[in-house]
Amino acid sequence: MDDKWQELRQLETQRTNLTTKLAKIEEKKEMVSNEVYEKVKGEYEEKLRHIDANMNEHIDLIKEELVNIQGEETKLQEEEKNTNLQIEEIELRYSIGEYDEASYTEQSEEKKDTLSTTRTNLENLRKRKQWLEDFTQIKDTEQTIEHEAPAEPVPVEETPEQPDAEIQIEEHILEKISPEEETKLDELLVEEEAVKQDVTEEMKTEQEPPAQPADEKEKSTPCPKCGHLNALDSWYCEKCGAEVLDSPPSQ
Repeated sequence: MDDKWQELRQLETQRTNLTTKLAKIEEKKEMVSNEVYEKVKGEYEEKLRHIDANMNEHIDLIKEELVNIQGEETKLQEEEKNTNLQIEEIELRYSIGEYDEASYTEQSEEKKDTLSTTRTNLENLRKRKQWLEDFTQIKDTEQTIEHEAPAEPVPVEETPEQPDAEIQIEEHILEKISPEEETKLDELLVEEEAVKQDVTEEMKTEQEPPAQPADEKEKSTPCPKCGHLNALDSWYCEKCGAEVLDSPPSQ
């Protein structure tokens, strides 16, 4: 177990070194050509991926380390609080004349150095904690995605084709016609045809000129000039006045 902890710490150190160099590469990006920038950056990113793959093999140790870090963080916070209280106490005692200048300066500087070291350790610990938490969360997410079964495609229900609306209506009407209604419908159709025939005959009759009675034709003499039929014994045409006496009677 100690060997694994030691290996994990070494991987962390190597990773910190790589991320620091990658940050410096970004700072120098504008000072070099894009080809050189991409080449060097790619090399260090590949090394970083290799380190992350090795650290992933110790994911359980990382989670255990996070628990330990939480305890260390609590301890450093308590030390920071106590050191601040000690500095306040030294200043108070100095202000009332309990300490001379030399004693005050010595004790004050000592506590301030302790406070600075504690805050630095606490800051570094929190950075490490944040990074380990992010790393663990990312790996947990990746494992969740890998183990999730692919969702089965939802079958698409085929909508049956709807028959033409006009056909539906006609079939619906035919279904409801009874034999009696069908007979009445035939009678109406016959009457309609008879009415049409009568109207047609009337129209033909109106268009044809009235026939002259046979007796009237036999007793009429046509005018040789305008053709008007005059009485058989007429000497002159009743219409134009032309002489018709010598005109032969119409057959």
